Amino acid sequence: MSQKEDAVPVNDTETLEEGLERTLTRFSLRKASKIEILTFISIGVVNFAGFGTYSIISPFFPNEAIQRGASQTVVGVIFDCYAVVAFLSGTVFGKCVAVIGSRFMLITGIFVTGCASILFGFLDYMEGTTFVVFCIAIRTTEALGVSAYATASTTILTHAFPNDVAKVMGILEIFTGVGLMACPPIGGLLYKIGGFRLPFLSMGGLMLSCGVIVWILVPPQADEREEEKKSGALLKLLKVPTVILTCGIVVVIAAAMSYLDPILQPFLESQFSLSPTTIGLIFLLRSAVYTVLAPLWGWLADKKGASRIMTSVGMVTFAVSCLLIGPSPVLTEYIHIFPNAKPLWITIVGLVIMAVAMGVEYSPVYNELLWTARDAGLQENIATFGVVSGLFYSFFAIG
Repeated sequence: MSQKEDAVPVNDTETLEEGLERTLTRFSLRKASKIEILTFISIGVVNFAGFGTYSIISPFFPNEAIQRGASQTVVGVIFDCYAVVAFLSGTVFGKCVAVIGSRFMLITGIFVTGCASILFGFLDYMEGTTFVVFCIAIRTTEALGVSAYATASTTILTHAFPNDVAKVMGILEIFTGVGLMACPPIGGLLYKIGGFRLPFLSMGGLMLSCGVIVWILVPPQADEREEEKKSGALLKLLKVPTVILTCGIVVVIAAAMSYLDPILQPFLESQFSLSPTTIGLIFLLRSAVYTVLAPLWGWLADKKGASRIMTSVGMVTFAVSCLLIGPSPVLTEYIHIFPNAKPLWITIVGLVIMAVAMGVEYSPVYNELLWTARDAGLQENIATFGVVSGLFYSFFAIG
C-alpha cells in the first residue's frame, strides 16, 4: 500500500479525484465537526500552557538557584532531568495509552503538570541541598505529566484526523510557538511583580484550568471500549530499520532546533555589542518565522506526500543557515562571499533561513513514522497511534 493510496480512502460512489479533494480539505474550521474543532482547540490551548510552563523559568531561575546554593552544573542538571525523564517515559506512555485510556492520560497529565508547577513556586522557602533535591523531584514529576499529555494529545488528534496529520501538527505548532515565545518575557514580568512564586502559581493555575476545559470539551475516545484496550506493538515497530532511521532523524532535528539557545545570546553580545532587548527581538524573530510558517509546511506534507523530500531539503537548508549565522570562515576567508567584517544582517538572514528550515524538516517527520508503522502491518488504531506518538516525543527529548 503506498502512502498516497493509503491517505485517500475511496468508496463505491466517489471518484479518486473527489476522494482526494475530500481528504485534503477535511481539516478546516468550515468542514470539521464541532467536536473535532473543540478537541483541537482544547489541545492547542493545553500545548500553549504546557510549553509555557516549561519555558517560563528561563529568564530568572538560574540566578535564583545559584543564590540558593546550587552550582551552574547543578542548574544544568535541573534543566536536563526534564528531557531525560521525557525520553524514558514517552515510549512507556505510548505503549500503554490505549490500555490506560488516551482521554484519561491527557487529563491526568495536565493536572500533574499544573500541580507540579504550583509546587515549584513554593521552593522559595528552601535553600541548599534541600532546594536542589526538591527542584529535581518536582521537575521530574512535571516532565512525567507533560510526557503523558503530549503523547495522549497527539494520539487523539491522529485518530481524529488520520489523513491530515502533518497539517494538524503544523497548526498545533502555532500554539506551541506562542507559548515558547510569549511565556519567558511574561515569566520575567511576573517575577518582577510578585517574586519567585508568582510565575509558577500563574502557569500552574492556567494548566489546571486547561485540565477542566479538556475534561468538559474532549469527548470519550475509541479506546474506552473494552475491545480497544490493548497495548501497542512497540517491539515490532522498533524492528523496522526505517523506524530506527526516522527516530535518529528526530533526534538530529530536535538537537538542531535547540543547540543555539545557550550560545546565541553570548555570541550576539560579544560580536555585535547588542542590548538584551535587541537580542530578545532577534530570538523572537526566529520563533515568529517558524510559528507562522509551520501550518504551511504541514499542509504541503499532507497535500503532496512529500515528507521525505521536505525533511532532506530542510536539513540541507539548515546546514546552509549554520554557515551564515557565524558567518563561517568558509564563506568569509576562503571563497570570499562575505566580507571579514561579519555584518549583523548576515547573521539575521541565517537565523530566518534556519527558522524556515526547522519547519520544513520538523512538520512532516511524524507523518513518516506513521506511514512506516502502516507499512509494517500495524493496525491504524489508538494503540498504534500511541506507540508512534511515544516514540516521537521520546527521541525528540533526546535531541
